[in-house]
Amino acid sequence: MNIVKAKKPRLNPKIPTASMADVAFLLLVFFLVTTKFDVKEGLGLVLPPHSESGGQKVKIKQENLTKIKVNSRGDIAVDDQIVTPNELEQIVNDIIVKNPKMVFVLEADRRARYDMMVRALDRLLAAGAQTVSLSTR
Repeated sequence: MNIVKAKKPRLNPKIPTASMADVAFLLLVFFLVTTKFDVKEGLGLVLPPHSESGGQKVKIKQENLTKIKVNSRGDIAVDDQIVTPNELEQIVNDIIVKNPKMVFVLEADRRARYDMMVRALDRLLAAGAQTVSLSTR
């Protein structure tokens, strides 16, 4: 007598994917909550109001102007005399004491590093400069 055994149906193992979307969502939320985003800050400047007529041209006497230049190597010069950032602050402070109406023209070379221009501007403001004109060449 031949006994035939019934074959068991072969089960294909499957990985349940129903909760995959939940896991992916939780990982996304976790990384968004724990990631620190770097916030870039700009320069804190008070700009004059915009005028529709293209602005007024103001003539300033030459004795009320001091040119401060930042060249492409990062050197700072006051009236064509190279100074350090610490000397800049002292020189500007002395100029303001002599002439409170002094206008400082900060002129940066286009190839100069941005942080050198910002450092010069910070020193100007720390010394008490009220009127600063920014320029590039």
